Amino acid sequence: MLDKGTIELPIPVTPKRLKYYSSTAQTTAIMRHNLKWAKTGKGSPRFQFFYLMLPCACNQRCRGCFMGQDKSKLPKELDGPFFNDRDLQAICGFAKKHGAQAAVHSGGGELFTWPGAFDYIERIAGFGLRMMVFTNGTLLTPADIKRLNELEVALTVSLRDTAEKPHNEIVGYPGFRKSMATIETALTEGMHLDNRLAVEIPVIQSNEGRIINDLLPVLRVLGIVPMIEEYILTSTSQTERRCAHSFAQARAFFKRLASKDAQLGIDWAPESGQRMIGEPKCRRPLFSFCVYPNGEIVNCPTDMQSHGNFRRESLTGIFYSRRFRKALSGYSLCPCSKFYTGGDEDIPPNLPQHLKES
Repeated sequence: MLDKGTIELPIPVTPKRLKYYSSTAQTTAIMRHNLKWAKTGKGSPRFQFFYLMLPCACNQRCRGCFMGQDKSKLPKELDGPFFNDRDLQAICGFAKKHGAQAAVHSGGGELFTWPGAFDYIERIAGFGLRMMVFTNGTLLTPADIKRLNELEVALTVSLRDTAEKPHNEIVGYPGFRKSMATIETALTEGMHLDNRLAVEIPVIQSNEGRIINDLLPVLRVLGIVPMIEEYILTSTSQTERRCAHSFAQARAFFKRLASKDAQLGIDWAPESGQRMIGEPKCRRPLFSFCVYPNGEIVNCPTDMQSHGNFRRESLTGIFYSRRFRKALSGYSLCPCSKFYTGGDEDIPPNLPQHLKES
């Protein structure tokens, strides 16, 4: 782990927000605009960013991967080609025209297993957009990171623990030191100074103490955005159930996390529906959209409500349709936005009993 004893950087007073991706006052304004537009149909929708789901392979098999890579089970919507120039022209042109600032890499694997990754990022930049990339960081060289910085990419490095042995066991690959080296190089490049460096980690039974007492203070002092996210799992897998929190445990964790931040001079309180530190309950379908390789336009990577398929109809036809406006007007929280609950009465119904137990 990074050496806390040598850090002398000032602690920020307010939480940092990851550029392009985090929710801000601008995000709230976009959501309000879109809800008004959905009712009246006057004007046009706006977006903060959009997800481009890519059918990448992966060099890790992280337990708890949202896309199912650890289970060799990927969404059928990922069964499609990489987006070609015509696809990117249509998608990026539409998104840029409607206010989007960035494309978010997501998909079934690690972007940098794909030989065309850097060419792809440069093409996105050619449309006047920037990229936010989730990566485990193990395949990036210092020269790669310098290039990403020059392209103004926001980099989120995924960890599964702050200690080498449990991290490597969870991801099934001896990559902890490589991931840490990527973070160190990104710091050297100054990506954190422009709010373009984050560390993403799911909290589970075994790592919550290290996350609260070690990782969070280090990230705050270094100026790296923490993407510490609760891991409540509905799976029947005994292994995963032993790792995951119940709602009561998640509630206690968020309160401990907020208390630690308060000691660091950062003030926030958990809210019902929250899943990630520093982020409100997730309402991404109100300010973003997600494109899969098979052409499906869906709410977000984990809420697969389809709005149409851009290979069968135009993006303008999809997003200006009554169907899409109705979806915005009737939106309610995605399943992944029900991790923190104020009390037992807020726990979503029809969940396995083990998730409700203290």
